[in-house]
Amino acid sequence: MKAQTPYTFDFSLPHCQWWLAITAPQISYNRGEYDYDLPSLKRDAEDLEAWGKSFADSWGIETRREWHQMIHRLAMGEVHGDVWEGEFGRRACMSANEWQQRIDSVQNEVAKAEMQYLDAAYRHVGIAGFKAWDFCRGSFLTRAGFSAGKVTQEEFAFLLNYFCLQIQKHFSSWEQYSQSFIFGRNYWEYINDQDEDIDNVKYLLNNGFYIGFSNFFQSLEQDKDCPIPALEWNTTLPVIPQPESLRALLSEEEGETQS
Repeated sequence: MKAQTPYTFDFSLPHCQWWLAITAPQISYNRGEYDYDLPSLKRDAEDLEAWGKSFADSWGIETRREWHQMIHRLAMGEVHGDVWEGEFGRRACMSANEWQQRIDSVQNEVAKAEMQYLDAAYRHVGIAGFKAWDFCRGSFLTRAGFSAGKVTQEEFAFLLNYFCLQIQKHFSSWEQYSQSFIFGRNYWEYINDQDEDIDNVKYLLNNGFYIGFSNFFQSLEQDKDCPIPALEWNTTLPVIPQPESLRALLSEEEGETQS
């Protein structure tokens, strides 16, 4: 019998179940194509090369190094997770009345609506803001990279465990993590929509864009396969050393890439 290492994936272990569960909010939008409990995501393993290419094209990443650079940025919350980071910090230092007074002092209707949205997000997730939008997508990209041959087994274990540690650090429950994800996703839809912001703020402040808030939470609650409800939030996570392959890859000089 092969001895287990810190990088071993064993679905019977609670921390390995956690590694996969953190991707659940993202997978819930694509239940026909992806599986919560498959480390490599894909139910259909045919033509993984074409799938990996289309996935990489949508993210603007091609080489293994570019793939890992994007995962690293998501792990640091630097893609969209840090949007309004300073304002979330400011909101944490103000009472609800003080924040409302600040909103009332703003003349621009778009800015006023965005401040109201920030307040709603803060009341649900606190200073963490939109970080779950990055963390969840980072775990998704890690698993997709594992499926596409861009992420090794050791890297897969280290990265998912790191994302889990960050999630437990910044959030206090699965509900709060999920709320941060949907608030972040909704804001991402808002800033990427082609219509004028003044026309879009009404959606931002109501049920959101496309897959709205209520539909999102309903889909998670009604999906019997969703792993989140059954997992203890305070599950102990292991200490896993960063693989040398990852350390070397991220420290390469610009221009030196691996396919």
